Amino acid sequence: MNAATKIMAKLNEVFTPLDSEVLAASLQWAKQRKQAMLEFQSSDEYKALRGNSVKRYNRVIEIAGGKSWYGVMCGCDESIAEFVTKNCARIAESRNTRITDKLKKAGITEILSEEISHTDDGFNGVFGINTDQGPKRVKVETVRAGGHNIQCLHLRVLVKIK
Repeated sequence: MNAATKIMAKLNEVFTPLDSEVLAASLQWAKQRKQAMLEFQSSDEYKALRGNSVKRYNRVIEIAGGKSWYGVMCGCDESIAEFVTKNCARIAESRNTRITDKLKKAGITEILSEEISHTDDGFNGVFGINTDQGPKRVKVETVRAGGHNIQCLHLRVLVKIK
C-alpha cells in the first residue's frame, strides 16, 4: 500500500461516520421538502396562483430545492430515498477521487506524522509527508455545511499540500 493510499484509508475512517450523517440528514431533508411541496399544493397561496402557472411553478421549484429536486420529489418515496442514497454515494466517491488524485500528484513517498482532530462541525487532519520534492504537509479541513431550509447538509472538504 503506497503512502497516498494509506492517507486515504485514514481519512475514510473519519469520513465514513460523517457520510452516514450526511445521508441521514439528506433523507430527512428530502422528506421535509416533499412534505412542504404537498402542503403548498393544498394551500390558499397555491390556489391563488392557479391563473399564473409560471409563478406557481417557480414557487414549487423553490420549495423543492431546485428543478432537479422537483423532478425527484414528483416520484414515489422509495425513488426519492434511492436517488438521495445514490447521490450521497456519488458525491463521497467524487470527493475521495479528487483527494486521492491530489495526493498522488504530490508524489508522496512516506508519511512522517499524522494528526486528526475532531471539531464541532467536522474534523481537521494534518499529515507530515516526504515527497519527490522534499518534505511537505497535507492539511485536510472538513466542515458540515448547509442543513437549512433549501440546502441539505453536506461536507465541505479543503485539501492543501504545502
